[in-house]
Amino acid sequence: MEFDLGTTLIMFFGAVIACILSGYLGARPPNLKTDAVRLVPYRLIMLLSGTASIILLVHILALVGGNPQPAFQPY
Repeated sequence: MEFDLGTTLIMFFGAVIACILSGYLGARPPNLKTDAVRLVPYRLIMLLSGTASIILLVHILALVGGNPQPAFQPY
């Protein structure tokens, strides 16, 4: 499955927004007045979306540079 430039840009900006949002939400101090516990692993989400944005940036640069890598053919 190959992605064109538009699809890759949408996915890249989505990953960057997810990385920034999860970084902000994960950096908030805990509220000790209530017994509410954060059940969302914001640091893991930030790590995964940051990694995805780097991979998508490399793919964007390959598409813009005119040298896209061929699709994997197992057989």
